[in-house]
Amino acid sequence: MNSDKSFHGHEFGGQAIAEALGPVRLQRLLEISTRLSSTLRLSELLNLVMDVSTELTNTEAASILLVDRTSGQLHFVASTSGSVPENTAVPLDGSIAGWVVRHGRSLIIDDVGQDDRHYASVDEELSFSTRSMLAVPLVTPKGVIGALEVLNKRDGRHYTSQDVALMEALASQSAVAIVNAHLFNQSDLLAEVMHEIKTPLMAINSAAELLSRPEVPVERHGQLIAMIKRESQRLSKMTRDFLDFARLESGRARLEMTPVAVAEVVQEVEHISQSQAAERGINIEIHCAEDLPTESSAQVVLADRDRLKQVLLNLVSNATKYNRDNGRITITAQLAQQEVHIGVADTGPGISAEDIEHLFERFYRIPGSERREGSGLGLSVAQKIVEEHHGRIEVTSTLGEGTRFTICLPVTAVNQ
Repeated sequence: MNSDKSFHGHEFGGQAIAEALGPVRLQRLLEISTRLSSTLRLSELLNLVMDVSTELTNTEAASILLVDRTSGQLHFVASTSGSVPENTAVPLDGSIAGWVVRHGRSLIIDDVGQDDRHYASVDEELSFSTRSMLAVPLVTPKGVIGALEVLNKRDGRHYTSQDVALMEALASQSAVAIVNAHLFNQSDLLAEVMHEIKTPLMAINSAAELLSRPEVPVERHGQLIAMIKRESQRLSKMTRDFLDFARLESGRARLEMTPVAVAEVVQEVEHISQSQAAERGINIEIHCAEDLPTESSAQVVLADRDRLKQVLLNLVSNATKYNRDNGRITITAQLAQQEVHIGVADTGPGISAEDIEHLFERFYRIPGSERREGSGLGLSVAQKIVEEHHGRIEVTSTLGEGTRFTICLPVTAVNQ
């Protein structure tokens, strides 16, 4: 049964909106519009929309869902604390947000429990009870890109046509700002990538040119072929990292979260990394605490196993690359205050405090390390993957002694 009030988008003209909102809320909306149009950081933009939505409608929670054209689903890209986690998906057909997107119309639902379009599994997963909802489409000149929702009007009140007018005006501004932020981030990243690929492309082109010259001694051919192979591999890795970063940045990367045995992942990473380390005489040691969570323990680490391994492999590869010959890499894993800390420490030259501040920036390289192979995106990708796991990466370093990266992941209690 569907018990709702639907509204055609843009029912309210400019004068009608002003009258519906009143001078105070209209002034607040104008202030927010200015901030939205000048904010190009997507995460900052989404959080701003969440805060304003709950503030101006006097509601408990808010969320933004965007259409993924590839999967044909809606994905939560932002939500207020205590509502829906980011990257949770709902179908376009069989959900309230999907109906709003399909029809391009706003909905007020006073009792979502009586509406057969309510995607109740999200509430069940989070022990969050959605009672009432106002959902409005995010409309751009090229079509509807998603939906903006506010949940549970406070004090048991119902959403009103004034709330619809306010949210539609906010959604209109937000949709344009979201598209602009996506375009800015993509063009900015693309410009950086194009700049970075020039170096390996020039090296490949130069080596190929030299190989074609008859005056170049045959004994040099092996070196030139090795250069082409090395720079080609560098381009391949840069492309993979670029695609990873772009997917993570846009929210299109989907994590398969399952309970993970951290000790097993550490052992796999150590095994895979041995040959690279052995080439420079570097020894890898692992120390895993006995009380680490497993897949079946009362407390688990929920993670995408392949993505977690990808992060660790990147850190161990860097520890090998920037270590001293015959050095040591130590991988540790232990429980610490409802978190699992996985550390990767090396005996390299260390990193200055000034450089640590920039380590996770795109394409940043520590001065003096520019000639080393790498895409310049590895740590940026690693940080984003860890953040998608609701964790963090910490770095400590002592010049002349070495550097330690620590991945901190939350531990979740499982109902037995």
